[in-house]
Amino acid sequence: MMIRATGTLHRQVQKKSLWGGLLGLFLMVFSAQAQPVAAQQSQQETVDEQAKAVNYSLYYEYFKNGDYAAALPYLRWMIQHAPEYAGPGRKDDRNFERIIKAHEELAKASDDPEFARAHLDSALAYFDMALEVLPARGVELDTVTWYIRRGRLIQRYPELLADRQAEAAEYYRKAFELAPERVDDYSIQVVIAELVKEGKKEEAIDFMDQVEAALGDDPERASLMEYITTVRDNLFQSPEERMAFLEDRLAKDPTNLEIISELFNIYRQLGEREKMYGLADRLLALKKDARTYHMVGKLYLDDGEPAKALEYFRQAMQAPGVEEIARELYYNAGVAEQQLGRLANARTYFRRALQVDPNFGKAYIAIGDLYAQAVTECGSQLEREDRAVYWLAVDYYERAKRVDPSVANEANRKISTYSKYFPDQEALFFKGWKVGQPYKIDYGCYAWINEETTVKPPPSS
Repeated sequence: MMIRATGTLHRQVQKKSLWGGLLGLFLMVFSAQAQPVAAQQSQQETVDEQAKAVNYSLYYEYFKNGDYAAALPYLRWMIQHAPEYAGPGRKDDRNFERIIKAHEELAKASDDPEFARAHLDSALAYFDMALEVLPARGVELDTVTWYIRRGRLIQRYPELLADRQAEAAEYYRKAFELAPERVDDYSIQVVIAELVKEGKKEEAIDFMDQVEAALGDDPERASLMEYITTVRDNLFQSPEERMAFLEDRLAKDPTNLEIISELFNIYRQLGEREKMYGLADRLLALKKDARTYHMVGKLYLDDGEPAKALEYFRQAMQAPGVEEIARELYYNAGVAEQQLGRLANARTYFRRALQVDPNFGKAYIAIGDLYAQAVTECGSQLEREDRAVYWLAVDYYERAKRVDPSVANEANRKISTYSKYFPDQEALFFKGWKVGQPYKIDYGCYAWINEETTVKPPPSS
């Protein structure tokens, strides 16, 4: 116990200054290596108020001047005998805050890694002691803040406390369990990263689910939600592994729309068509919007069932959110109509896609393909009037690459293919067609086209 008489106490301090660095070194080692004893006390002892005031005053003088080695023995006396004392009639956690800071500063100042480590271990021990001792002595401790501060101390010394780094995540998680909204994004990310590092995938997923449930609606946490999405996406080595995980989650939460949607996409990625169909009805039962109808319709379209696909596309056109997917929806409806042989209907949908996006090159190419298909179906003998339809098809391919460079290669290939079948010089002469002359495709099997083109030069020989 520290000496209570003020005069005697000052004589002891003078003696310490005569001993110089030797005694200071002894105090550092003793303080750092000794297990705090206050936690072992079962009852609060009665300590003379003057002794509290004197020891408090002495440690504070040394502390505020940065002489942490000299402050440490008096601080230890306070922690052992009056840890809550902050002056006459006042209680708080400042003595613990200061002894922790003293140990940390001495660790920072030490050139000896063993001494530095000993001080840091003592600082962490005082963190734990504060959480146990202060509430029992009537101090309202902000446990969440103390947990986070303890974690930060560990993370500040990744080399000296290399074997204790995982403790930071443990205490951040304890803080989250007490008050999720008070824990910063970084601390939460540390917890997730540590769980992933330890290979605890299921536990990591469960914790991320808890974070999303607690904080997902907070717009200020958007970056944290993006981080969680990224981690979750990268957590599994293969789509097959993620598929198995999601199937297990869906069995536990069969109405979770996010799981169903993600699992649906993974099934599509892996070609699990039967499983996709199995989820389609469940998905639509939970979410009857345009995007979902379109997604299910595209499934049938890809599987060669255009009639079934059109049923879903038409429902999508009447569902909420159609504006967000209108271009692709109309385009795919056109493809379905084309596969059913209804070329005029297909063109109507492709034109609607172009109304949404006039620079949608794929739709121009699709209309050109319709006209080329019409020649295949109508012009088995490839008469001069049949070949003239290719002029119009090429007009659309030219327009496609003009408005949308991303389809230029495809357009050029088709132009090269179909321009070879243009009416030759003899046909031009026989029909009296002149290059550049307007020409309308509106006859016979092509009456539905009813569009104008221009006479093109004959293919080069």
